[in-house]
Parts: sequence; C-alpha cells; structure tokens
Amino acid sequence: MNNGRITELLDKYWACETSISEEMELQEFFRSGNVPEKLQPYVTLFTYRRNLQALKPGDGFEERLVGSIRKAERQNRYITIRIFEPLLRIAASVLLVTGIGISVYLFSRQNSQVFAETYNDPEAAMQQATLALDKLSRAIQATEEASLKSLEQLDNLELDWSEIDSLSTEIVPIDPDFNKDVKPGRL
Repeated sequence: MNNGRITELLDKYWACETSISEEMELQEFFRSGNVPEKLQPYVTLFTYRRNLQALKPGDGFEERLVGSIRKAERQNRYITIRIFEPLLRIAASVLLVTGIGISVYLFSRQNSQVFAETYNDPEAAMQQATLALDKLSRAIQATEEASLKSLEQLDNLELDWSEIDSLSTEIVPIDPDFNKDVKPGRL
C-alpha cells in the first residue's frame, strides 16, 4: 500500500472524517507488518481490536460473575436489616421487659390470695407451720441416717487412715545439681 495514501487516511482519521471502510483499510495496513518506521507508533492504536478479539474469559468466569452478582444482591437485601438493627434491639428489649412485667403481675395476683387466707385464720397458719416443720424434721432425719450408713460402710472397708494421710504430706524432692534423690522426709 502507498505511504502517501496511508498518511492521507491518517490525517482524515485525526480530523474524524474517515468512513468505516477507510478505518478498516488503516487497520489492515498496520496489521500487515510492512509498516514504515515513522508510522510504527500507530501500530498499537490500529491493532487493538484484533488483540481484544483474541482475549477470552478464563475457566469459571461465568460462575464467578454469577456469584459476585448474587453476593451484591444479598448485600443490598441485608442493608435494610443493618439500618434497623439498633431499633430491632430496642424493640426486643422493650418486649422482653414488658413480658417479664406482665408475668410477674399475673403471678403475684394468683398467689396473693393463698397468702392472704392464712393471716386471717391463726389456727390454719399454725397447722401449716407445724406441717412444714414436720417435713423439714423428716428430711433432716433421712439425711442423718444416710450419713451414718455411709460412715458405717467406710468403717467396713478397714482402711488405714494414717497411710492415706501420709501420702499427701510425704514428698520426695530431687536435687537438680547432683541428679540423685534426696532422702525422703516430711516437709
């Protein structure tokens, strides 16, 4: 191709007056490899399309693209929750305190009638107190009997308590300088 024609097309190109066919002609010229040295700086400008067409996405591109789109959608969905999170905490606290307050109120209303009756009738109060003390006495007595049985079983084992006690107090120290045992003794 004629260098004069290429120079003329380049001038038209820089003036934005080239047609598509003239731009294609420029691209073909610069792709041919027979480019004069003074026009070498323009090679990359006119071969970019061919280089871009050769580029293809790598393996797993579509999966990564779909994954990132879904991640962005999930983040947008949870933005409203993050905005209202402090309000949700306050609402949950108010609901919890209200629920506890209502429960305590209802519980105190139900049990207030049981306690009020014993104050009006001293004999019933004495009878309930006697019954409670009798139950406590039986429970203490059962505990005492169980403790006595445990002690009897320990006595039947015939253990030498002095040997067991000496195990916890006798320690054999080691002299690190001479690497031999020191005579055992009580510490």
